[in-house]
Amino acid sequence: MFYGTIYGIYNVMTITMDSAGRVVLPKAIRERARLKPGATLDVRIIDGRIELEPTSAKVRVEKKGDIWVAKRTQPGRKLTQALVDETLESIRMRSLGGHDDH
Repeated sequence: MFYGTIYGIYNVMTITMDSAGRVVLPKAIRERARLKPGATLDVRIIDGRIELEPTSAKVRVEKKGDIWVAKRTQPGRKLTQALVDETLESIRMRSLGGHDDH
């Protein structure tokens, strides 16, 4: 199943909020966004829309020799060759007009 836009039309899924204000993101959405249990999300309201976005890594910028580098301030996902390959493949799929099921 494809989620996104086709010919400028958004494909959406309807979910229900419970009495405590909780919602469950459907499995297909979690998989496509690569969200794992325990993932943190930023939530904001923009022009009447509620947006969820995976929380960005917290970094500080420091000088190493002659260059400035960003260094994580919290532990995060280890950068592996497999992750680099997966990311490159995802970018290639999107640039070729396909979609990435991950």
